[in-house]
Amino acid sequence: MKVCLVTRYFSFQNAGLGRVSSEILSGLKSRPEFDVRTVSTNGTSLPSYFAYTLFEIPLRLPRGCDVYHILTPMEGIWAPKDRSIVTFYDLIPLKYPERCGAGLAGSGWKNTIGRVYFKWASSISARASRVVCISEETKKDVMEVFGTDEKKISVIRLGIRPDLEPQEPTIERNGKLYRKERERLTIGYLGQLDRRKRVDLLVRKFRRSRLDAQLVIGGTGIDEAELKELAGRDSRISFEGFLPDEFLPTFYNSLDVFVFPTWVEGYGLPPVEAMACKKPVVVLDDAIIPWEVKKRCIITKDLGLLFSNEVYLRGQMASVDIEGNYAWAKSHSWKECLDKYIEIYKEVAGG
Repeated sequence: MKVCLVTRYFSFQNAGLGRVSSEILSGLKSRPEFDVRTVSTNGTSLPSYFAYTLFEIPLRLPRGCDVYHILTPMEGIWAPKDRSIVTFYDLIPLKYPERCGAGLAGSGWKNTIGRVYFKWASSISARASRVVCISEETKKDVMEVFGTDEKKISVIRLGIRPDLEPQEPTIERNGKLYRKERERLTIGYLGQLDRRKRVDLLVRKFRRSRLDAQLVIGGTGIDEAELKELAGRDSRISFEGFLPDEFLPTFYNSLDVFVFPTWVEGYGLPPVEAMACKKPVVVLDDAIIPWEVKKRCIITKDLGLLFSNEVYLRGQMASVDIEGNYAWAKSHSWKECLDKYIEIYKEVAGG
């Protein structure tokens, strides 16, 4: 079967979308019955992305494929609707425009243009032969906003790395050894450093605390320099930068608790990854995250209150069903995700 994958990125460095695209690509390439073609871009700015979706894709889209899997709705404008599958992660730009990342929320005109363009492109993509959503919440949103027939929507949960397991917290990266200070509480975050993730709130609340603890922040993003300035000379706070994929298990295992202060997520894989390493996870009560993820976390109204007292924080951590969360997190499988997509490929290719 000839399958064309169309996305923005095939790179683990490009947050959730890059990971999903890369995992599906590598999975299909490992199966000899699939002839895989790809279309992607190296552009990072919004103008270049608009140019890619509007003008480049129709010129680069290979003809004669059995299935066109559009990995985000923005890329689905030109795909043949009778042979295409489109994956929707969320409708954040439409439902929560004020909570978008800096790419769209950095200015009023970007937000307006981005929101209008996203809705237009997504409305076209929603006419594909099949639509896949990563959560029940996203499925409901797609049906409500675009009137998509429920019969052609499937919910396919994303996967996580199979080697995310509890282990000894030691890591060597770039010749440097990282070892958890066991006698000192270690709080961590991993993800994009962007306004939507509210890492600034995490840094600000931690700085004001008197915890004898360390805050370890992994990831890169547009707000990195600003966050480092916000951290000031607080020796308790460290920035690890981009973590290669193979070091994720050890990063999570170096923590006592994982804090995910995001504003809104289509799903939120980092909390699931942390749970797979048997770590308690903290989210804020106003965060818009699928309930199947959020209900397994410590939900707080105020990080400042949580950080006000180590005894109180450890008490909250102890209240988490670590084993239950672990079992649930390990049910997230990229193989199962791919198998479900392949079933849909066969249905679409067979007419």
